[in-house]
Amino acid sequence: MTTTKAPSDMRPESHRVDEGSIRVIQQGGISEAAKVKLWRPFIAPSIGILIQENKTVGRSLGIIRPQPDNIKFIVREAKDSNAEDQAVADLVFHDQTSLLEDSLKPIKKPRYGFSYQFTCSDPTHCTCVKNPHTHQIHDWEVQATYFNYKRRYKTEKETLEKMKQAYQESIPTRNLHFIMGTMASHPKTFIMIGLLRSGVNPEELSRQGEMF
Repeated sequence: MTTTKAPSDMRPESHRVDEGSIRVIQQGGISEAAKVKLWRPFIAPSIGILIQENKTVGRSLGIIRPQPDNIKFIVREAKDSNAEDQAVADLVFHDQTSLLEDSLKPIKKPRYGFSYQFTCSDPTHCTCVKNPHTHQIHDWEVQATYFNYKRRYKTEKETLEKMKQAYQESIPTRNLHFIMGTMASHPKTFIMIGLLRSGVNPEELSRQGEMF
């Protein structure tokens, strides 16, 4: 697969997939270790470092590992989110487009905003030791989980309890990392655009690679 730099987007990581270049190179799934090796090079020590590199070289994408024992999952009414998060949510859930097909049908507007409060695992050059970061999760997955749980459980209270159980207790135990990125309309502001988790610890994988 090849990509082409998006001409109207100055962010260095912004590319478009060349559809005709997509080829199947392997049948079946790939190992957890192989998946982690794909995204491990993009891990940054802290959001402070991402902000510095955004100023110096325009970096607009990175992966952050939070301190596992300092993560708090927060649920609030979407209408109580700040104006910027509400605007981003509108873009994510109402202006979706497929890579290969016509525009997708918009997802029902979320009732809740789901956020993580956290400290970077390596808070070098970052202010999060004194002031932990709080970022709303701007990813379809967390909203899809909410709608799935809402169908599965009888009450709203139980639905949100199951959300907290999953995102506060279960997911952080699997080497949780946050995908942080900027938007073309806000190229200097990092938002949380996805979650990564794996049974494979990227740091352990790095140390194993150094041994062989």
